[in-house]
This record gives sequence, structure tokens and C-alpha cells, in this order.
Amino acid sequence: MVRPAATDLTVSPVLVSALGVITAVVCWRMVSARRHGRPLAGWRNGAALLAILLLGIAFVSPLATLAGHYLLTAHLFQVTLVMGFAPPLLLLGLDPASVRATRWGRRMEWITHPVLAILLVNAVFFGWHAGPLYRACLLHPELYAVQQVSLLLVSLGFWWPIVKPGGCGRWCMGSWGKLGYILLATIPQTFAGLLFALAHRAFYADYADAARSIGVNPLTDQQLAGACMAVLSKLALFAAFSVVLWRMLEPGGADGDVDDDSGGGDGRDAPAPVRPGAPAWLRLLDGPPLRDEPPVRRRPAAAGRR
Repeated sequence: MVRPAATDLTVSPVLVSALGVITAVVCWRMVSARRHGRPLAGWRNGAALLAILLLGIAFVSPLATLAGHYLLTAHLFQVTLVMGFAPPLLLLGLDPASVRATRWGRRMEWITHPVLAILLVNAVFFGWHAGPLYRACLLHPELYAVQQVSLLLVSLGFWWPIVKPGGCGRWCMGSWGKLGYILLATIPQTFAGLLFALAHRAFYADYADAARSIGVNPLTDQQLAGACMAVLSKLALFAAFSVVLWRMLEPGGADGDVDDDSGGGDGRDAPAPVRPGAPAWLRLLDGPPLRDEPPVRRRPAAAGRR
């Protein structure tokens, strides 16, 4: 197999098409929201555009060439962008009202159960990196491109319960639930990263040969990749952890986080909606406030008879 130069751009039809579709959807969302007279906040548009930029770096730049042909470390940097940074930014760029109103937004509530999301993201990640399948990806660039797109899709499902782009849904988690969810998700990658970092032989022969061709020690490359998997890939999760913890420490944060506005908005002043299946008497709390009772005037006690 003839490898491209390490500084070449990657022009994969699958990755370029995926990037084009995402860019078109984001631009259409911005134009549609403005046309309907409810433009989104600037920070939402900025988050979506930053996500496109990061995906462009991961899919098209020389980083993608190094990742798919030369260095395992570059691959882990690429995976960090695709799984750790771009998905939450894309979800933050969504319009909460549109997510709640559309059919696909309601369906996402069913397929993004936290347990299912953790199992799916780890199964897809480790499945693609199993020896025979990953070697096939290195030999066939389009299969490698399909791998990257699938990692992006399952990562969107993983980040959905944390970002909550449509607000608190069926599987809404509170602050402590989010912290546990984030910590649990880091366990498999941590052990895998330590395994790669402490190994005394290269696991992927194709990367070993390619690394030598550019003067890099294959074992050093693999150890750095293991460190990336154990440490660098946790930076985005640590950022989410910090945001959730900060909101818990705010006055009323622990109580108001369950039904907060999607994507980090401050919804603590809004009344908490009654969840489906809740007792009927809870709906009375959504009614108008009761009027204060008039003060009771006490009459002085009459003097006792002697």
C-alpha cells in the first residue's frame, strides 16, 4: 500500500460528505431561525461553527493523514476531537424549541438512555480498535472514514444526556447523576490507555512500519497514544464535570439542575414542569398562587368571675 505524504490533506469522499452535510445543516438552522424571527443566541452559533472547525481539522487536515497512515498518537488526537469536543459543541448549537417540537428530537430521548449510551459508545470504540478490524481500516481508507463517522454518531448519543439540547426529557439526570455518568464513562478508556502506555511491544504492525518510515520509535508512539487515551481524551469530560459541579455549588443549583434550560441556560426562575406519570395532585402546583389568608383578630380574654 502506497502511503500519502505525512503533510498531505485527506480528501476522503465519506469524511468530506459528512463534513458538508453537518455544515449545511448548521447553516440552514441559522437561516431558518432568523427567517422565523427567533434567531439563536450568538454563543450557540459560535459553538456550532467551532465544532465544524474541529471536525475539519480531524477529517481533512494533515492530522487525518497522520492518524490514518502513520501514527497511533495522531489517531488518538483525532478521536479526541471527534468524540470529546465536537459532539457537545454541535448539541449546544441546537435550537431547544426545535428539538422539543420535532419528531427526531423526541425519538432521541428514547435512544439516548444513559446506560445504553455508555454501552454503545464503548462497544463501538473498542470494536473498531480490535486488531483485525482496525488493521482492515488502516489498509482501506474509506473503511477508516466510516469508523470516524460512526464514532461521531455514537458520541452525539453519549453527550445528549449531559447537554440536554431539548431540555429535561424522559431520561433527565440530576447533577449527581451526571457526575456519576461522566466518571463511569472514563473507566474503560483509562484502563485501555494504561495498557497501551505500559506495553513493551507494538500492537499494530502497520503503525510500527509507518512510524519507522518517518523516524519515530513505534513503541514511543504507542506509549504516547496510551497517555492520550488515558489523559487527553478526558479533558472534554473534565470540562463537563467542572461545569456540572460549578452549577451544583451555585445557590439553588443542586435543586434546579434537573429541569434547567438546555445547553447550560439559566432556567432556575422558570417553574419546574410536571413529569409524565407524576401524581395528579402535583399539577395543582402549576396553578395560580393561593391568596394569603387575612390575619385573625384575637379578642382580649374577659376577666374571670370571682
